Amino acid sequence: MLKFLQRHFLTGLLAITPLVITSWILLYFYEFISNRMRPLLARIPALSEAYPEFFVTLIGALVFILLIMLVGMFTRNLIGMAFFRLLERFFKQIPVVKSLFSAVQQIANVFLQDQRKAFQKVVVIAYPRQGLYSMGFVTRDEPGDEMVTVFLPTAPNPTSGYMLLVPRGDVRQVDIPIEEAIKLIVSGGSIMTEAQSEMIEKQSKAIEAETVANQIPPGDAPGGA
Repeated sequence: MLKFLQRHFLTGLLAITPLVITSWILLYFYEFISNRMRPLLARIPALSEAYPEFFVTLIGALVFILLIMLVGMFTRNLIGMAFFRLLERFFKQIPVVKSLFSAVQQIANVFLQDQRKAFQKVVVIAYPRQGLYSMGFVTRDEPGDEMVTVFLPTAPNPTSGYMLLVPRGDVRQVDIPIEEAIKLIVSGGSIMTEAQSEMIEKQSKAIEAETVANQIPPGDAPGGA
């Protein structure tokens, strides 16, 4: 009976946790807009007298999103780029603040930029040792370089992990979409399909076979002199 209750409690907790966290973020965003934008818009008689408070807050949210888009447009031209570079230099010259600013900037560059640039492809590598295999994301792959930069996320939190420099020959790509790979990591592999499992196993065996072949001296190989 206790196991029955525990199993269903955990199932229910897993079901409502994403909903609760998402609702909390939306509520926080709503209160942020309401406390900052609504007083400004309420000064406009045409809005404050003709529309309810919720509608004024909604307009404030749209104005806030529009302002962010305008900032994005501004940073794409030469003047905007120069202005924000000056701000970056200013923050990076302040002790303590520069460390916090650099860390937040790096995280934002990875997770807020175009996913095709942040995570290029899903790969399997031998890590933390031969015989054990991990799934990661290629973040930098220059054709002329011998090493490939791989981000190895930790489960169930894919926002933390390790940056690995892996020899190109030790990296095996798996045909899994970036979004599906992130879901696998968050779930600890519990939602892996049979096709995905076979694909990862195939690439892992390919790494193992190549490793074994490289360890056999030429004279000891079958048919060797």
